[in-house]
Amino acid sequence: MRTTCWIAAIFLSSCVSAPNAAVTDHWLRTSDGTTLAYDVRGHGAPTLVFVHCWAGERAFWREQLDEFAAEHQVVALDLAGHGGSQAHSKVSLDVLARDLVAVVDDVRAERCILVGHSLGGPVSLRAAPLLAGRVLGVIGVETMHDVEIDLPREQVETMLAAFELDFEGAMRSAVRAMLPIKTPHELVAWITTRACAARPDALLAISRALLGTDLPALLGGAGVPVRCINSAARPPFVQETSLEHNRRHADFDAVLIEGTGHFPQLERPREFNQRLRACIEELAARR
Repeated sequence: MRTTCWIAAIFLSSCVSAPNAAVTDHWLRTSDGTTLAYDVRGHGAPTLVFVHCWAGERAFWREQLDEFAAEHQVVALDLAGHGGSQAHSKVSLDVLARDLVAVVDDVRAERCILVGHSLGGPVSLRAAPLLAGRVLGVIGVETMHDVEIDLPREQVETMLAAFELDFEGAMRSAVRAMLPIKTPHELVAWITTRACAARPDALLAISRALLGTDLPALLGGAGVPVRCINSAARPPFVQETSLEHNRRHADFDAVLIEGTGHFPQLERPREFNQRLRACIEELAARR
């Protein structure tokens, strides 16, 4: 069964380097009555829209938001069921993508780049064609490593069962396994605390809703260039990125950061931001 790379990254396992950026809360109600929280700051096109990982929140972009707001309008949302956003009664990749579209509409962004970490990658790819040519490209972070990889459904269900049995214990083990052993304790604790505070029912519903996602079709259907900033492979917890496989399906390229785990934007923010800026400049220039 082909499944999403964010599921593989979360389940194959089972700090502070700057002050938190100031949060500017905005609220949006979707068509089904779900309230979404997002943060917007800065000015300038293209708008950068940051989409966090499974069990994450917009604060996971704390090292990027203020820096890039100096040149761009910057938006970071809490996906439904995460952070300050309510959960949908029924969730799917399409529902999460439409939420992202609603936020882009709410800030009136006419030209944007979607930046998605882990789960945020598939959500961004699905949202791109719904935004009718307003997306210059998608930048993935630790996501879409190899869209042709399959995981047995039984293996994924076993992993999900571990989270159902002991959500906090499984989450602590997963976070620790996805970070290099030398990661500062403060950062490990910061990520773990926020991940463990997530809502298990909402997260497990999202996981099951996205099982079986056709990643090659998702990548190819985005209709825009896709660039990834991934960590160099650290099996089995950080996957190898396959340019050959992914380029069969889209205009795809990736850069790799050595020595980081699943959260390079937090682990090595200065280097990550340089890589991200280069991707943004390339995509903006193409248009």
